[in-house]
Amino acid sequence: MKVTILSGSTKENSSVLLLCRYIASCMEAHGHTVRIFDQATMPLPIMCETEKYDDNEHVNNLKSWLDEADGIVLATPEYHGAMSGALKNAIDFLWPQFGGKPVTVASVAGGAVGVSSLLMLQTIMRQVHAINSPEWISLCGPDRGFNEDGTPENEKVAERVQKACKKLDSLMTALR
Repeated sequence: MKVTILSGSTKENSSVLLLCRYIASCMEAHGHTVRIFDQATMPLPIMCETEKYDDNEHVNNLKSWLDEADGIVLATPEYHGAMSGALKNAIDFLWPQFGGKPVTVASVAGGAVGVSSLLMLQTIMRQVHAINSPEWISLCGPDRGFNEDGTPENEKVAERVQKACKKLDSLMTALR
């Protein structure tokens, strides 16, 4: 099955992207094909309802990746208690593609807690008729570190991410 991971960070090699790469390796270990849409290298234009984006390569790529996906992961930095504007913009562009698909949400916060963005993302996913995974991933403070091999520095973080990936895998399998 196919998984699309959408990074809501516009910063190259961000903690969010490192988390996305680790999630990808976990999902690949479950036998899935994974694509990461990295908004630092594939930026989307600001969505305007009166504009057409049929010729925008990044919009078209993300649309086709989401269409083909059996599962989706949305990952965001948490800015002031909310998801990134880049991730919200991507959702606004392509909200129909989420319908009926299982979605896992993840956040990386610089402070002590990063769950506000996750609650917000799950609410939005309900509005676009996606299927929220009951497991989410929240990295904050000192838990944001990754080793050179791409694994989280904190073993408990790695276990939490693996648990969330296993839940997404089981939802995808059940829906198939």
